[in-house]
Amino acid sequence: MNDHLSTEPRWHGRLAVGLSLAFLTLANVSHTIALRYVILLVMLILVAKDYAGLKRHWREQRGPVVAIGAFLLYALLHTLLLSMWPEASASEFRSQLLIGGLWFAAGLALFRAPRGWTISDLVIVAGCVLALVEFGHGAYVYLTAGQWPYNEVFTTATKLEFTFFMNFVLAFIVAAFCFGQRGAQPLTRFPRWSLGLAAALILFVSLKAGARNGMIGLVYLMLSMLLVYSVFEGVKTGWGKTLAIAVVVLAAVGGISAYTIKKDSRNQVFVESATAGWHYGDTKAWLRMEPYPKLSNGMAVDDSAYERVAWIHSGLDLIAAKPMGYGYSRNAFTNALTATGRPNHVGHSHSGFIDLGVGLGVAGIALWLAFCGVLIWTGYQAFRLRRDTLGLVLMLVSCGFLGRMLLESVNKDHMLHIFLFTAAALLAELRQREKGAAHE
Repeated sequence: MNDHLSTEPRWHGRLAVGLSLAFLTLANVSHTIALRYVILLVMLILVAKDYAGLKRHWREQRGPVVAIGAFLLYALLHTLLLSMWPEASASEFRSQLLIGGLWFAAGLALFRAPRGWTISDLVIVAGCVLALVEFGHGAYVYLTAGQWPYNEVFTTATKLEFTFFMNFVLAFIVAAFCFGQRGAQPLTRFPRWSLGLAAALILFVSLKAGARNGMIGLVYLMLSMLLVYSVFEGVKTGWGKTLAIAVVVLAAVGGISAYTIKKDSRNQVFVESATAGWHYGDTKAWLRMEPYPKLSNGMAVDDSAYERVAWIHSGLDLIAAKPMGYGYSRNAFTNALTATGRPNHVGHSHSGFIDLGVGLGVAGIALWLAFCGVLIWTGYQAFRLRRDTLGLVLMLVSCGFLGRMLLESVNKDHMLHIFLFTAAALLAELRQREKGAAHE
């Protein structure tokens, strides 16, 4: 272990933990942008004094650092040389990608030293705090109005942000519950019974939030963990017990799916609405310039399914027409539509991959996938070779982020920054454990 790690002042570690917990807890809450900038600034000041140690640590993390550096450099060059709206691209680059890179650097630096509280502990606590506040608000509404609120959230601006973070936290909880209580370095300090309670709380408030994409992410997480558990633990626990666990998990997945379909009336017309969206050229409704089309039974389409499919298909056509991209921006999709002669009232495409591809082109998508691929491979190697549950969590959050990007524009603002900060902290803690295993 590096000498500076053992002589780090106690206040340094406490401040690092406090700042990290404050960021993770409040990042999804509205009107906290200035606070997040202050937290980031203090973090960077906290780690800047040990520049030599940082350089050494970054060399040890060469793969992820080079991968994210290549993506950021390409985005900067694209902004300067290729963007059709360079001023907007420069502003977005600074607030989205540059700040995201600094959050990545902060996570990588702060957690290179052993902490009493790990990044897993902090993510779980932050998620439980938000979930408890959401539950408390729901309970208050139920007691005063007689009905638990559905399809709305209290703690964040939208259902997207809330369910994104809840699914993010669940990845840590499920991994800790299934694998994280073993070995000399458990994933988290919390016992399994408390993890079970936390999972039940988060599942309840997530179901009440009513976000379909959040439920898709939840089902994906449950099936992924079932597969991983069966492959790595099936022999140890016995295939009879593993089969019983699989039946319980699949029953839970079926129950969640049935609840979501029954509760959300939009699902009844999803397929025909999505089909109408795929043939987006038939009307201008997807541009929000005409009324929505009708289904065969005369009912209105599910506007969410119709628009999202139409935007994905039209976005793919935009990317095919200009593979180098139009210019980075949160509204690259609507700007590109306007630039190609289709006035609209759209905004972003609700797909992170479409927004990224329209903005930075095919090369931008490839470089982002390469960065996430490095994270996934690093996590896989740690889990396969050393059975380090931190590696499994890094795989889950990275794959989950990419999966959510298919359906939502999560690769921006605080959601992007949470992902980058947490992934970097996981990388740093994985390196700690790797060094510790080498010295044993």
